[in-house]
Amino acid sequence: MSSLDADRLLQDKTLNDDSYVAAVKQLNDLGIAGLMTLEAIEFQTLEIEAVLASCQQLQTCYAEIAKGLPTQLHTCFNNSAMSVEQLAALVKLIESAPADLWTLREDSFNCYEMDFRLAELQQQLAILKPLNKKLAPFVNINTLGSTNTLQSIQCCLDNAGMFRWFSAKWRDAKQQALNLAAHDQLKLEDIKLLFPAMIKYVNTQERFDALFLQEPILAACHQGLNTDVTPLLAIREWYKDIDFVMAEHFVGETGLLAGLSVIDKQSADKLVVEYHANLLSLINNLDNKMNKLGLSFADHQMLQQSDADYALVVTELKSTLLDALSVLKESGVDTNTCLSELCKAPNLNAKQ
Repeated sequence: MSSLDADRLLQDKTLNDDSYVAAVKQLNDLGIAGLMTLEAIEFQTLEIEAVLASCQQLQTCYAEIAKGLPTQLHTCFNNSAMSVEQLAALVKLIESAPADLWTLREDSFNCYEMDFRLAELQQQLAILKPLNKKLAPFVNINTLGSTNTLQSIQCCLDNAGMFRWFSAKWRDAKQQALNLAAHDQLKLEDIKLLFPAMIKYVNTQERFDALFLQEPILAACHQGLNTDVTPLLAIREWYKDIDFVMAEHFVGETGLLAGLSVIDKQSADKLVVEYHANLLSLINNLDNKMNKLGLSFADHQMLQQSDADYALVVTELKSTLLDALSVLKESGVDTNTCLSELCKAPNLNAKQ
C-alpha cells in the first residue's frame, strides 16, 4: 500500500470518528477565523492564562477594597463587564456628591414631593427677603405677631369713625400699631400704610416655617431668611442622578441606594482614590484582553454577555479549546492545518 493510500485510509478513519467531528465543530462554533491554524489556536490558551491572571489580580484588589464598604455595594466588585460599568457609575456618583450630602442623606430627598417643597421654599424666600428689606427700617419685624392680630388691628384702625378717640378699642389698636414702629419718629398714619406689607410678610413667614415642619431633615437647615436652599437643591439633584444610574446600570437591584445611604465619607473618598490610582488601570488592562478574546472567539455567546463572570467564562473557553485540540492531535492532524481546511473536509458537514 502506498503512502498516499495510507493517508487516505487515515483520513477516512478520522472523518468517521465522531469525536473528531465534534472537536472541529466546537472550534468552528466559537467563531474562530478560518485561517487560524491549530498551532495559533493553541497559542490562544496562553492569552487566556494571561486573562485569568489579570482576573485574579483585579479580584484580589476588589476583595481588599470591598471589605471597608457596605455589603449592598459589593455587586460592583465582580469580574464582569456589567460590574465594571456599575463601579464606574458608583465612583462618579460619589465624586459628584454635594459637600452637604454626608450630613443630610435622607430618603425624603429621594421623592418627587421634595421638588415641590424646595421650590416652595425658594418662592417664599423670594417674597420674604424684599419685604424684610422694605419693612425693617420702619417696624420691628420680630414683634409683628400673627396674621390675625395684624388684621384685627388694621380693621379697627381703618373702620374707626370721627369719635374714635372715645373708643378704648381704637386707642388700644393705635398703641399696638405704634409699638410696632422701629423708632419714635413714625406716626400712626405711617404705620397704617405698612399694614398690608406686614400682613403679607407674616403670612408668608408662617407658610415658610410650615414647610420645614413637613420634613425633619429640612428643620435642621432652617436659618430663617438666611436659609440656603442651594445645597438642598444640589442634594435633591444628586438623588435624581441615583435614580438615573439605577435605571441604566442597576436594573432590578436596590443595593446602590441602600449602600450610598450608609457609606461614610472617609470610605467613599478612599474608594475614589483607589479606583483612580489602582483599579482603573487593572480594569482597562483586563477589558482590553477580554475584547481581544471576544474578537478571536466572535461566536462564543458567554463572552458577549455583560453579566458573565470573566474568570468562569474564560476557564470554560480554555477547557473547550484544550479538549478539542487534544482530540485533533490524537487524530493525527498537523498543527499547521487551518481550521477552514478541517471544516471543508469530505463528510464533515454530514456528521455535523
